[in-house]
Amino acid sequence: MSRRKQPSAFDQVSEFDRGSIVAYRDCGISFRQIGRRVGRNQRTVMRICDRWMQEGTTDRLGRSHPPQCTTSREDK
Repeated sequence: MSRRKQPSAFDQVSEFDRGSIVAYRDCGISFRQIGRRVGRNQRTVMRICDRWMQEGTTDRLGRSHPPQCTTSREDK
């Protein structure tokens, strides 16, 4: 088992780790064991797996931005 640093409160899960989480789950490994292997909270692992099952993607949700006030033509 590899030793990983404890992630900070807002540390993003890398695409590699997201893929690893899904692969481990497909192999029948429990959420708790997966969390230990990738150094993440069990709930984080569950959320990523749920998103994979519901939407077929592990991508992060887009960030919300305020609506654009000008058109692309006005920006030129």
